[in-house]
Amino acid sequence: MNTTPEIDFAARANESFAHSLKFFWREGPYKEVVAEAAAHRANDVESLERSMRPSRAYQLYGWLERRAQQVKYQGRWGMTRTLGPQREQLRQILDDGAAQAPERLHLDPGMEMPSYVSATDIHQIPGGIWNGDETAFVYEWATAAVSFSMLAPDTPLNWYSELMQERVAPTSVLDIGCTIGGSTRALKRAMPGSEVHGCDVSAPAVRLAHLRTVEADLEIDYWQMNGEAMGFEDDRFDLVTSHWLIHEVPPSALRRIMAEGRRVLKPGGTFAMYDMYLTPGGTIDAWLLDGYAARNNEPFMYQARNLDLERELAAAGFNDVRIELSGLQAKPDVLAGKLPGSRTHFMSVITARVPQ
Repeated sequence: MNTTPEIDFAARANESFAHSLKFFWREGPYKEVVAEAAAHRANDVESLERSMRPSRAYQLYGWLERRAQQVKYQGRWGMTRTLGPQREQLRQILDDGAAQAPERLHLDPGMEMPSYVSATDIHQIPGGIWNGDETAFVYEWATAAVSFSMLAPDTPLNWYSELMQERVAPTSVLDIGCTIGGSTRALKRAMPGSEVHGCDVSAPAVRLAHLRTVEADLEIDYWQMNGEAMGFEDDRFDLVTSHWLIHEVPPSALRRIMAEGRRVLKPGGTFAMYDMYLTPGGTIDAWLLDGYAARNNEPFMYQARNLDLERELAAAGFNDVRIELSGLQAKPDVLAGKLPGSRTHFMSVITARVPQ
């Protein structure tokens, strides 16, 4: 059975054009903007933004950053416009997938979507990745080429999963905010003997995660579940983790997710997050990240970046907090505060433990 959407030549050409825009944006315009920003010698993000607003180079950089995403999803042959008309066919694909290993797919038709999810077309995806079965396939297509860190999409997922296996060696794992299950499957591949679960608020996302997991012949349970109020019993898991989640939720929701993670973890268990947090390039790096968030419909990125996660995790009942730059990106020049030659998103690993 074919479980992939129909994507014609025009849509593939549009995808290639959108990626070309993005790769152009991250080279020449980025370098020019960084050089101008450095000349201002600003000490904070807000004053740097005010100084750079008149810059033609910055105006082009910001326009390209937002426009490339619009072309990707909303252009005449964009991903959303290509897959939207296929909604019924894609729903049938997900229905057929749900009939396979149905005991591993747990949906909650009565679950209320958090307002911070429903109110924002995240990443500029019309309807987000929950409002229609085709939206999960849009997200899958969109993330198949490059990750937010501009690496091959599976590279950071595999690296992080292997790190968790090395440091935690868990026998039971929960992946919160798993969307279409890429991070969850990476965890299972790194820990084949472990019991692995993934949860997300989006029914289309967890349905597609389940389908792709069945196709990969992996055993993972997926749950339509809000990480703020989970149905798992206390002391259930050795590792509770998330990937690209903390900047997608407001601080109040993140605090509830931390509290729930603390509740469902066993004594000595690990709570881990893999996300954009540290800005090793100083003020310019933080300014670029905040600008990306504003231009890419990431309303909580600024708040997440400015949270004191060490204090927040301690308040949630964790200890041994460790915050570090991804080992894939922690090069000597980056650690010394030098910005890279091409625009990228730096990923951080944040871990904390439940006291024994």
